[in-house]
Amino acid sequence: MKKITLIIIILLGLGVFLSCEKELRDPKLDPSQSTAPAITGPSDGQAFVFTEEQAEEVFATFQWSDALYNISGLENTKYILQMDKAGNNFANMYELVNTTETTYAMKGGAMNKILLSLGNPADSVINYEFRLYCYVSSDSDITDLYSSVISLSFTCYEALVESKSIYLLGDATPVGWDNMAALEMVQIGEGVFARVETLDPAGEWFKFISVLGFWAPQWGTDETGTAELGPLVYRPDEATADPPAMPSPDVLGAYYIEADTVNLSYRTFLTSGELYLVGSATLAGWDNTAALPFTEVEPHVFEITTSLIDGGMKFLEIVGAWAPQWGTDDTATGLGGPLIYRPDEQTTDPAEVPSPGTGTFKIRVDLTTMSYTTEAQ
Repeated sequence: MKKITLIIIILLGLGVFLSCEKELRDPKLDPSQSTAPAITGPSDGQAFVFTEEQAEEVFATFQWSDALYNISGLENTKYILQMDKAGNNFANMYELVNTTETTYAMKGGAMNKILLSLGNPADSVINYEFRLYCYVSSDSDITDLYSSVISLSFTCYEALVESKSIYLLGDATPVGWDNMAALEMVQIGEGVFARVETLDPAGEWFKFISVLGFWAPQWGTDETGTAELGPLVYRPDEATADPPAMPSPDVLGAYYIEADTVNLSYRTFLTSGELYLVGSATLAGWDNTAALPFTEVEPHVFEITTSLIDGGMKFLEIVGAWAPQWGTDDTATGLGGPLIYRPDEQTTDPAEVPSPGTGTFKIRVDLTTMSYTTEAQ
């Protein structure tokens, strides 16, 4: 009988031990032990007066403490800095940034633009409240946390309306989904915009927006869109559902990206990442096998210093091939002008780039702004 009792005690003890071991092996997230982040800067109650002269200066760096959970090994916490008019209980909140960092520096001109676009008058004190919403996974609300609220006041200045453009962003681009840092594209035709930019398959998507800091208007695509081309689907306002994003290509590289907002289509071409000079004004003449190499001095910006004479020039991506190439249009001069892309042999040749004259010149080609300049040396 004593032996049976001893065996039962051992089995019970073993069960408790294994249960404790499993609990240690598989810890559970306990929301009651989570600690929300706290905004540590700017200080609650601060007042800011914006001026056009200080538009490019950082008016404040938003800072906050980390959200804390009772288990480790979770994905990076996502922080969304939200704002709304004081007393509105964030019913019409605006998202300033979505990030995994714990700081966000903002320029006065950017905040001034957002406040005016939200219908606030210039030259009047306006009060806004700010809070952080954070989470680990969007699949469940168990990790959702909100910080305490701080209040700030602002006085805006009347800003000039900027010319229309569109902007590129997405986790496949260098700026991610930060809609305040989206990359401006160049208008190359009526409602047609383009830019050469790096697309990285480590990310998955890209989109176009119309106004920095806002998710509408925007352009996405539909289920037929690919990394190379597809239809643009327009989202005019926040009440309209988000269209899908364009998928990232499979190859990391510099891409010519074009968005036609009139005919609602987009296309991309992988560039060679290199540039060569050829033409009657150059030492190579029109022998594309002897084209002169540029040096990439910044991402997608190329320079060459060389002797030129009167004549014309083109910029090639591949030695020995006439496409892809870059030319210009009839507005160009020897000092500079726009660039026109010819992605393939089926596309009409653009006009030659005119020579600035006879002598030694530095030619600078900026594919992000789709322009070139020349400077006598």
